[in-house]
Amino acid sequence: MARRSGRKWWNFWVIQAGICYALYNAFEWARSQVEGSRADAIIHARNIISTERFLHLFRESRVEHWILPCAPACNVATVSDLERNAIRFWNVYYGLMHFVVPALVLIYLYHWHFQRYRMWRNTAGFMLAISLLGFWLYPVLPPRLLPAHFGFFDASHFGGIGPIGKAEAGPMANAYAAMPSLHIGWSTWSACAAVPVVRNRVMKVLLILHPIVTFFAVVVTANHYILDGVGGLVTLGLGYLVARAVTRVPADADASKSEPEAPDTYPDRMTTAPRAP
Repeated sequence: MARRSGRKWWNFWVIQAGICYALYNAFEWARSQVEGSRADAIIHARNIISTERFLHLFRESRVEHWILPCAPACNVATVSDLERNAIRFWNVYYGLMHFVVPALVLIYLYHWHFQRYRMWRNTAGFMLAISLLGFWLYPVLPPRLLPAHFGFFDASHFGGIGPIGKAEAGPMANAYAAMPSLHIGWSTWSACAAVPVVRNRVMKVLLILHPIVTFFAVVVTANHYILDGVGGLVTLGLGYLVARAVTRVPADADASKSEPEAPDTYPDRMTTAPRAP
């Protein structure tokens, strides 16, 4: 466990929580301000579809059909309970876990691995900043808003639990912020940040599975293209590189680690006799 003594006042949890909350809301506001035109978003969406077809990756509508065979002409009122509950589950997963898992990872790292927390907090910040460039320069119409002949249905019409799972709306929304996919960025960030230091094997497995399950969720709900997920991974990688370059590691960061065993003693800790010449 990282030592907590000697922390600066801005590193205490109340200040850090306030800073993270304020910065994320600033990001949400900035994202809403860089929303591009629908015309550009449609052009870019078609470009992504053309690229995926060339790469034989344009399978998103087929994945949605696994859960909603009626797509793209679903009638929410007449869909079977099984299909309705299944797509609602994925809507809730898409809308809820995107926030819950990273928040829990940040809290865990703050309390138990503070220097790692600083590194991955900064990575997240730079990931968000870089993603704003993507939303500004390359607005993309998500699959759920494409014309019906592409084979998609807007799964947000099925809702979720209250506001969780509904289509994003309001003054902080950006309907064309699909590239890069921050759902993939955040879920992969959570795994990379926590898996190396989490000791519980079950939690390790769940963290590793989280990006994979999230990838399925963003596709089956028709919120993202496959290449959006690739963009999320690239954005995370760039954010990590910038964070590595600017995050200062204190000289005593490893002071809590145990001293290495002296070379002139036996590996057996029960004896202190010197090694024979």
